Amino acid sequence: MMFLKGKNLFCWFVFILLLPVYSIGQQAKSKAELSQKVEALLSKMTLEEKAGQMVNIGLMALCEGAFYGGQDTIRLDSAKLYHLIKDHHIGSVQNMGKYPLTIEEWRYFIGRIQEVAQKETRLGIPVIYGIDGVHGANYTVGSTLFPHQLGLAATRNPALAEATGRITAYEAMASGIPWVYGPNLDVSKQPLWGRISETFGEDTYITQVLGDAYIRGAQGNGPGGPYQIAVCPKHFLGYGTPFNGKDRSPVYLPEHLLRQYYLPPFVSAIQDGAPSIMINSGSVNGVPCHIDKYLITDLLKGELAFEGVVISDWADIMNLVEVHRVAEDEKEAVRLAVNAGLDMCMEPYDESFAVKVVELVKEGAVPLARIDDAVRRILTLKMKLGLWGHAMYPVSEYPDFASESFTASSFQAALESLTLLKNENNLLPLSKEAKVLVTGVAANSMNYLNGAWSRTFSGQETDYNDEEKLTVLEALQAKLGKDKVAYVQGTDYEADINTAEAVRRANEADVIIACLGERPATEKPSDIEDLSMPAAQRELVKALAQTGKPVILVLLEGRPRVISDIEPLASGILMAYYPGNEGGRAIAEVLIGRLQSQRKIALHLPPAHGLAVCLRPPSLRRTGYQLGLQCL
Repeated sequence: MMFLKGKNLFCWFVFILLLPVYSIGQQAKSKAELSQKVEALLSKMTLEEKAGQMVNIGLMALCEGAFYGGQDTIRLDSAKLYHLIKDHHIGSVQNMGKYPLTIEEWRYFIGRIQEVAQKETRLGIPVIYGIDGVHGANYTVGSTLFPHQLGLAATRNPALAEATGRITAYEAMASGIPWVYGPNLDVSKQPLWGRISETFGEDTYITQVLGDAYIRGAQGNGPGGPYQIAVCPKHFLGYGTPFNGKDRSPVYLPEHLLRQYYLPPFVSAIQDGAPSIMINSGSVNGVPCHIDKYLITDLLKGELAFEGVVISDWADIMNLVEVHRVAEDEKEAVRLAVNAGLDMCMEPYDESFAVKVVELVKEGAVPLARIDDAVRRILTLKMKLGLWGHAMYPVSEYPDFASESFTASSFQAALESLTLLKNENNLLPLSKEAKVLVTGVAANSMNYLNGAWSRTFSGQETDYNDEEKLTVLEALQAKLGKDKVAYVQGTDYEADINTAEAVRRANEADVIIACLGERPATEKPSDIEDLSMPAAQRELVKALAQTGKPVILVLLEGRPRVISDIEPLASGILMAYYPGNEGGRAIAEVLIGRLQSQRKIALHLPPAHGLAVCLRPPSLRRTGYQLGLQCL
């Protein structure tokens, strides 16, 4: 009997040793089978069909009216749909129209597009639908909105980043969308840049760890199945540190800095199995990234052995003509980009990219082998997602959409992101008996909690906010009672409204909570000239401080705005970033209940406006703020 037991133990030991070998063998077999299917389909495709697969077109190009027509109701245009999907073989569609769509609307639009692609075209190749999911499935009505990535970075909690990825994937798939452009892996060391809020901040290691966690949550062991999306890390490479602080602008960094600070998160994402990567819209050291063969082919596809799809950002091929001015016309821009290694063009408006690809191949200006390489990558991604068998899973698979548990995850992320920068005389948490004046442009606004990419691109429209969610004011009133919480707006973003009235009411309060904010914006609309918080908001604080009542600043902002002239006037300062739909509740919880004082900010706080580009590792140092991050 002892011999049999020993023999069984030995067999189990051998089995455990051989299991990884078996698993690797199965993976190799699956990869070979997938490759055979891709090659079989590729061999049947015409040049025109291949070129069409390389286009990622905007949803509004398939709809009635002008692309930016501002239609009250979005409707598919059958003529445009057949022209682009059937006649020009367009292989990918992306993003939204004027307003966010419900799950039912998304599934109708995508279902109709897939119906034409799979039933009305010669080879029945499904379309892959992609979307910006910056802090949740943010273009679906009622979806869970998390803090922006900068807030997640302040949590230092990979589990929350993983939950963000998992829930974003779940709710995107519930909408019928299997491809999300994210996470943003730009390491940002330029505080003027308007998209810092979308990143994990200035630290390479934090970006890498939280990026890995997000990808792990979003696609598990790989895309495919009802709850896993294909991620698309962005923007390769160096996008987050533009020299002038403006979006889509030149970056000047020596290669050793690019490799030391900016490359590691992408290396890790590739090792995690990211099946697509988006390219930097600007230029690095004088070369526009979309035509940089060294960057795309030699480094990304060669040295890093990336086997996935390389996609452009919005309309960046025409930017080679109109902005970078390195191409005489669109045709030359297409030639330069495709030969550099670009696989798919985010051409939102029409089929022109595909038409130019066909012309260039026939003229010998672009090798057919380069087109085959691009389409091979695209077809592989579609097959990994299982789009032939499940272009869309039944809506019954998603009972947890916007569930209480998802909301709880969002609230916890918001709560842990809040960073207490100053707390003189332990003023916080406030007594529940305190009489409070709440003021400031961000005090009674969901938009200042959510930032850009919230139901709409700019995040400034108020019509699409979730009515049941609470602003900072409403959350404080819910905790303290309306009789203890007075409200006067004070200012809008840049102009005084009723500061005098705010001062009058402040004299009746025990404490003042001033919610200062940065108006939601992203990309070019987020460009600014000065990091200082707008003067009207700072003057409000100065006037309130004259009352002698303690002032608590709540900062709702997407980048580190300068407040050096009012920091000494504040008894407490809470950095809230853009905390999402549950941010109001989380802020009230910290101010009145739980005190989260151990969080660290995700980027340094410049004491004055200037090009405070931080290229050295941040270190903890005592400043006017509690353990603020500064660059030495």
